[in-house]
Amino acid sequence: MVKYSVDYAAEEIGTLELILIPIVERYLEEKKPIEVAKALAILNKELYRYEEEARRLRLTGELDIEIYKTIISGYRGLSNKILQLSYKHKLAHEVSTLQKALRFSSEIAGIYLAEYLESAIE
Repeated sequence: MVKYSVDYAAEEIGTLELILIPIVERYLEEKKPIEVAKALAILNKELYRYEEEARRLRLTGELDIEIYKTIISGYRGLSNKILQLSYKHKLAHEVSTLQKALRFSSEIAGIYLAEYLESAIE
């Protein structure tokens, strides 16, 4: 079994970007800010889950700070990239407003990022 490393975490973020960004770009080109906002809200929920897990691991003395820094900064970078793309397509205000409304909605409450990506690819 291979130990999870900073390099592996960075590779995982890179793979996520290769999958997620084309989906977001497609939604932006189709002028579907609600879909972009869903992607952003789900991504931010996943980031929150990682931050919670990091807190738990820190309290137990098991946190590998470099791995979590890589993951968390990678997720934040993806969020920023989505907002930049939204701005480029002149949909940033709509996406931001919708994302704020969706982040606590029941529509995305139990959805994990992997599930979202599977449904968006189909």
